[in-house]
Amino acid sequence: MQNVAPTRKLSRRSRDFLIAAAVVFLLGITLAIIGIALHIINFVVPSNPGFEVYDLTRKGVISAGVGFMFVSVLMTLRAVTWKTDNLLAKAVGDDLANYLDKQFIYIRNISKRTIGYVDAVLVSKHGVLVFRISKRHGVYFNEKGEWLSQKDKGEWKPMRWNPTREVVADVQKIREYLADYNLKEIPVYGVVVFTEEPPLTQFSLQEPVVPVTHLSQLSYSLQDSYFAKDRLQPQTIQEIVNLLYN
Repeated sequence: MQNVAPTRKLSRRSRDFLIAAAVVFLLGITLAIIGIALHIINFVVPSNPGFEVYDLTRKGVISAGVGFMFVSVLMTLRAVTWKTDNLLAKAVGDDLANYLDKQFIYIRNISKRTIGYVDAVLVSKHGVLVFRISKRHGVYFNEKGEWLSQKDKGEWKPMRWNPTREVVADVQKIREYLADYNLKEIPVYGVVVFTEEPPLTQFSLQEPVVPVTHLSQLSYSLQDSYFAKDRLQPQTIQEIVNLLYN
């Protein structure tokens, strides 16, 4: 199995974003300096009828400069924290490679403007499988699209984190993305994968919207759905991989 990630592309995107942040900062500081200069040197005297507009303008220039500098700080933080790989997803891919052949392409850490962030997808003759991966510990109950977690005293509480909702949203976004490139009938599946085994992570299921499985049981859990039959031709598989990887 091919276990790949668009690391170079994401690293380049981070670098480009950092450069853009520097340009925005320079623009901001330039505007701030101009605004301060307009305060130091009054080109319009206070007695002039247009002084109020002049004063409002120079204050606005300073405010705009400060705003641009603030935005540049946010852009810098985004650039330096841009995740260029997902080590948990890589570990899952390494495990899958033990029993899936080279015809399977596993793409991790997908980050596209039109899709958003996706942990990983598996592309093969069976279709596209979208992963939501978690290494959380605990005891969970999943009924349809809702999740509960068991607390220390045995009581069940609704979970703020809903992996079913997240992976269903990812599946929908990928379907729409592929449809934009005339790939409208592509079978796209979703799965929630817990990497930790019992007793660290346990769950019960009742009519789950998407399959939920431990990593060790992934192929068994999906044998009647994703792995059930061949659905895609090699050319279509390559088109999908190119779209999701590049």
